[in-house]
Amino acid sequence: MATSEIPTTALPGDPTGAAPAPAPRMRRMSTGLLLVYVAILAVNSGGNGILLPNIVAGIDEAGKIGNLAIVTTVAFIANIFAQPIAGALSDSTRSRFGRRTPWMVGGALLTSGFLVGLPMAQSVLTVALVWLVVQVGVNALQAAATAIVPDRYPAARRGGVSAMIGVGITIGNAVGVAVAGSTATQGSLPYVVLAGLVLVVVGVFVLVNRDEPSTHLPRERTGAREFLRGFWVSPRQHPDFAWAFASRFLMVIGFYGAQTYGLYILRDYIGLGDEESNSFAATMGVVLLVGVLVSASGSGWLSDRVGRRKPFIVWSSVVMAVALAVPLVMPTTTGILVYAFLLGLGFGTYISIDLALMTEVLPARPGSSSAGRDLAILGLATTLPQAMSPSIAAGLVTLTGGYPVLFVSGIVFVMLGAIAIRPVKAVR
Repeated sequence: MATSEIPTTALPGDPTGAAPAPAPRMRRMSTGLLLVYVAILAVNSGGNGILLPNIVAGIDEAGKIGNLAIVTTVAFIANIFAQPIAGALSDSTRSRFGRRTPWMVGGALLTSGFLVGLPMAQSVLTVALVWLVVQVGVNALQAAATAIVPDRYPAARRGGVSAMIGVGITIGNAVGVAVAGSTATQGSLPYVVLAGLVLVVVGVFVLVNRDEPSTHLPRERTGAREFLRGFWVSPRQHPDFAWAFASRFLMVIGFYGAQTYGLYILRDYIGLGDEESNSFAATMGVVLLVGVLVSASGSGWLSDRVGRRKPFIVWSSVVMAVALAVPLVMPTTTGILVYAFLLGLGFGTYISIDLALMTEVLPARPGSSSAGRDLAILGLATTLPQAMSPSIAAGLVTLTGGYPVLFVSGIVFVMLGAIAIRPVKAVR
């Protein structure tokens, strides 16, 4: 079947009758989603990896590890509630701008506005509160953007768009670290640049890839109890959903454990100075990006081609485990660069397959359109470990008195993630 002849039937479980977009529009949307995720991850990686650690260290150098854990744990609140609620509300949004666009635009405005105000914070509490609001905006934006995939792409094409989003995630990680690392000493400049990136990318996306009006769709009237009940997905009734959630949770916490304290690892474990570590962190981001591009560029396409997802997830976990072992035996700048490249290879394969797999385990909910909510619930398997990693890592470092434990625990988590994906039956 030619790509231009993809059937335009409604997606399973979607009573709205939404049809997959024509192939040319899907290609354009895929590029746009790549850029949206570049912007999202640039904010998170630049903020978590460079800007927040510098702000927190500037407030109290001696208490930086514990204070950084406090800041990121407060954001944990936003990560728990914001994305699922925004996803559910976008499912039920009825407007001439569609279901997803209002939440993408609103999230972008909230993210950018408070990000620019972040360097004005003068206490750990204020930093935590401002960063919490930034995360609310980021999660609203991400929930709406992710729901576009099951809205507009047939299952056979989701490996390709998943790979594009995966590349966007990695480019965003590199862009955020590069922008923040190279301009960290230039006042508000990194915050303004990242805020501007979000506004421009999201603005162009919603204008070029216009959402269909949703005013004609039936309105789902539910009370507060029914609305809240919709966030519970029974593991007994939907075991594939539960195993996919567990696998993603473990893989992400394994990846981000050492990444969260990357700047401090460069300073206190590798032995670099403050200015040198900021610059080297940007170099690490570029090396990791190269690794991701090498693996992600073909993994999603190949997964669609062979019709299999799980073997790619298992392979990615093995490569990441090897990467995490490198700094243990080679605690040098060279070892860190090897670690970054191999980690990129493994994570590039994982993120190019992950979203496609997740869209294929969504629970069928007859009579309701819940892709935004269900994907956002799965999104918690990404945001929760990211939010929890600093606290877990801080406890491990404090308990053992060093950073090597972060690499060891990362190996354990990514391998457990590979094991957790094996019981999924709906996906090969």
